[in-house]
Amino acid sequence: MSYANFHMHTAFSDGAIIPDKLVHKIFQEPGLDYFALTDHDSMSGIEPFFRSLKRHGYLDQAKGKRFVPGIEISLREENSGTIVHLVGLFPEMTHSNYRESLKKIDAHLGEFCRERCINRGLRDLDGRIKRAYELNLDGLAERFQSAEEIIGILRQKAEAQNRALFEQSEKEQDVIQHPIPFTYQTIVDQWEELFPNSNREIVSLYLLRPDQKKVERLAQLYQSQGKGEARAKALAETNQAILCSIQNPPPSDKGISEGLHLLQKAQAVTLLGHPAVYHRKGQSFEDYDNNVLYPLVDQGLDGIEVFYPYNRSYREEAIDHYAKIARDHGLLISGGTDYHGDRRIGLSDVKLDREEALRIIHHNGRPGENIEKEF
Repeated sequence: MSYANFHMHTAFSDGAIIPDKLVHKIFQEPGLDYFALTDHDSMSGIEPFFRSLKRHGYLDQAKGKRFVPGIEISLREENSGTIVHLVGLFPEMTHSNYRESLKKIDAHLGEFCRERCINRGLRDLDGRIKRAYELNLDGLAERFQSAEEIIGILRQKAEAQNRALFEQSEKEQDVIQHPIPFTYQTIVDQWEELFPNSNREIVSLYLLRPDQKKVERLAQLYQSQGKGEARAKALAETNQAILCSIQNPPPSDKGISEGLHLLQKAQAVTLLGHPAVYHRKGQSFEDYDNNVLYPLVDQGLDGIEVFYPYNRSYREEAIDHYAKIARDHGLLISGGTDYHGDRRIGLSDVKLDREEALRIIHHNGRPGENIEKEF
């Protein structure tokens, strides 16, 4: 079965995997013939991804596989404060034209991306550490003098990692030089160094969206550390995803209309990312659709990311709901796993049908007879 995954991340945003390793993993997945790199607020991983395809001979061997460069931008709906992600895909960008294409795209998105990458750490890293320190999570306040001390250590370590990644990925002469943001992945990477006896899986669970299975797993890990069953369950209920709820916006947050307009000026195929991800956190489908989806549709949104690894308690309901809206309004249907390379989910756990992928690839009117073979 030929399928697509149009939502993946690398270490150039908040992923745990470099482009070179992601390329290898993609080409080891049977049937994964259409794939997009959609790093958060950055396209710094696109050029290393193309270089990796060429270096490993995949440009000649692809035979029908198709890489679609993209981006996922972070916005905020002004009235409700809802965080909204828009995915922009650039199916006309290929290995033969990507430098010129990126120059044109960066002329529209570059300022936004650089501001977002610089300021993302205010929430993703600083906000989470301050909250963890307030709660004395895992004894954080007992080991360090202040949250600011921890933030300084983490930012210094992350900066060293980021410099090494730029050098390793040969970014010096690239068109796109968006800085790598400080994200929650920094906390995951360094937590065990801050706490030599800590568990990487535990801190990962602190940072994930609430889910009963994750609560149960966290309770198991607490019990393995010697905590009693009742205490372990109570701690797991309190701590799971507690660092995921930090909401203080960075100064560069833009509204959804402004973000959509930026992508449209860059000539992206525009898709509303995972519209049901906050469902049952106080926001119904109807509220979200009226506040976010329909205003974007009225302004020319091209499609919806219908297929996504939503919480299983409402996944089928969400897919059916947004598939119907897409069909009723003549919108493109997209999907992907939101792959980060951190074992949360695989590359093939969500599969977008080949025909839906081709509709996206052909959407900008580019001649399609050879499009499946050309990177």
